[in-house]
Amino acid sequence: MILQALCGYYDRMVGDDSAEIANPGYAVTPVSKCLVIDHEGNLLQVIDQTVEREFIDKKGKKEIKLFPLRVITPQQPKRSGSRPQPAFLCENANFIFGIYPDPAGAKYRFEASGALHEEILSHVDDDGARAVVSFFRKRKPGSVEYGEVDTSGLNDGGNIVFMLLGEVDYVHNRPKIKEAWDAYRLGKQEHASVGQCLVTGERGSIARIHGNLDGFGQDKPTLVGFNQDSFVSYRKEKGENAPVSETAAFKYVTALNMMIGDRRHSQNIHGEKVLFWAEKSLPVEENAIALLMGGVTSEPEIQKDEVTSRRLASVMGHLYKGTRPEELDLDVNTRMFVLGISTNKTRVVIRHFYVNTVGIIIERLQQHHVDVYVEGPDWEPEHPSLAKILIETAVRRESKNVPAPYQGSLMRSIVNDTLYPNSLFMAMLGRIRAEAGADAQAAINRTRIGVIKGCLNRLARQSGEKEWIGVNLEETQETQSQTLAYTLGRIFAILNQAQYEALSKVNASIVDKYLNTALASPQQVFPILLSHAKNHFSKLAKAKRYYTQQLLREVMLAVPPTGFPPTLNAKEQGQFMVGFYHQQQTFFKKKGTVVEETDSDGAETQVEMQAEN
Repeated sequence: MILQALCGYYDRMVGDDSAEIANPGYAVTPVSKCLVIDHEGNLLQVIDQTVEREFIDKKGKKEIKLFPLRVITPQQPKRSGSRPQPAFLCENANFIFGIYPDPAGAKYRFEASGALHEEILSHVDDDGARAVVSFFRKRKPGSVEYGEVDTSGLNDGGNIVFMLLGEVDYVHNRPKIKEAWDAYRLGKQEHASVGQCLVTGERGSIARIHGNLDGFGQDKPTLVGFNQDSFVSYRKEKGENAPVSETAAFKYVTALNMMIGDRRHSQNIHGEKVLFWAEKSLPVEENAIALLMGGVTSEPEIQKDEVTSRRLASVMGHLYKGTRPEELDLDVNTRMFVLGISTNKTRVVIRHFYVNTVGIIIERLQQHHVDVYVEGPDWEPEHPSLAKILIETAVRRESKNVPAPYQGSLMRSIVNDTLYPNSLFMAMLGRIRAEAGADAQAAINRTRIGVIKGCLNRLARQSGEKEWIGVNLEETQETQSQTLAYTLGRIFAILNQAQYEALSKVNASIVDKYLNTALASPQQVFPILLSHAKNHFSKLAKAKRYYTQQLLREVMLAVPPTGFPPTLNAKEQGQFMVGFYHQQQTFFKKKGTVVEETDSDGAETQVEMQAEN
């Protein structure tokens, strides 16, 4: 099913005139450098082929980085072992110049690369072919020195292509060279075994080794592969164990590599790549799903078509407001595929594969954003991306510390509209408790509280209960009576604010010192905090004192006569944190609250209460 869907995507893209699709025997390859040679094979110039692109770092910040240019080149072979195969006209410095730590390996690479180009091009009647052959004959093993030519960039790694002096296209695109490459490649296939392809059902040459996937750093993993003697069955070796034709193998590998390098069809989520594509070309719908996963309201620069970009921006505004996709004239009935993959060195690991209609997938992404949305400061993301949610579970917010199972389980819960992983809920609580003592504002942030709120509401929804936690304090009060744990969180926020307003600067706030104890043993800590609060109230200005004490009295009415509970379970601790956050946000609203106060002369005055931000 997965390989069939990927082959279908390749066929779909072939029919799209605007798409640059590699034909069999070719691939879209990242290229870092281009060697300009003359007709005699002399190196004249090294051209940098990297381009600037916007990059999101591990902390979610935008940066500009250099990325290799993606070029359609002759397909590179799958490499493994101590004697890897050389590539044709798109190769790295290890092979072209014999630069390799191991002398024997360097000698093999240098000679193998030259022999391949000699075999394919030596009899081709073409100026470019003759120039390339001359270049390889003139090389010096282990050296990139060419007189005054600046070749320093060749040591940086990456793929290298060739260009003939005075021309603007690469050598590998010359017609006679392409004919020579196709003849060489097809000659190799004549010796391949013939069988029925499991993907297409047609008889053809069976791929012995399937291609590699890009986008995983130094790893070049394979989705289908057999490299051990223990995998041999009925004398069938390598790819013959799961017969996939050369054509089908090329299509699915090319489709995967196209999507991995395309932000409109992929999301990088801390080591896992989530790929998504529709059965037919749906630029607005596919981009809408990409932006919903990325938590972005609109990003028209990812579109080449200005009309599509404008429509996409309008659609995204409505989707985040909860408008159903069919009301926006989106194609909701076409099937959409969602594939999650990661790498285990040389192997691709399938994390999840999900198939449903475009409309249902969009609706479930919308529901996800509704579930995790809370009101908060402008500097925190209004709609956090999946990557942002997961980075909040990691120690020091480092991508390498995101637990591997979280990516797949979070995505599955979204597309299936099921409970968020309990491990995600516990991780958010755990990071808050671990970090609040050092930096409470960073620890108790909008994303973490939003996820906790979403976990609690989804749990209530599945249990048939009414969802009671809203996006802010006012909405939560309107939906249903608050739980005791939520009320305790509000009380804790009021006491913390009273301390801040009374002392302004303290070495350790109430949150720093007492949050963990308040979550674990409210009965032990709240009487102490209420006793200390009397000193804080006495230092407040008259208007603020009246307002804060009155607010505390109103909230304390929800505490039962039996007093504070001895403990809070995990669910109640989550409710506590949401209550704390909701109450805290009311202290930072731009507009103050007007209250009436009676002064010593009995006259009523209006005092505007506004907390300092």
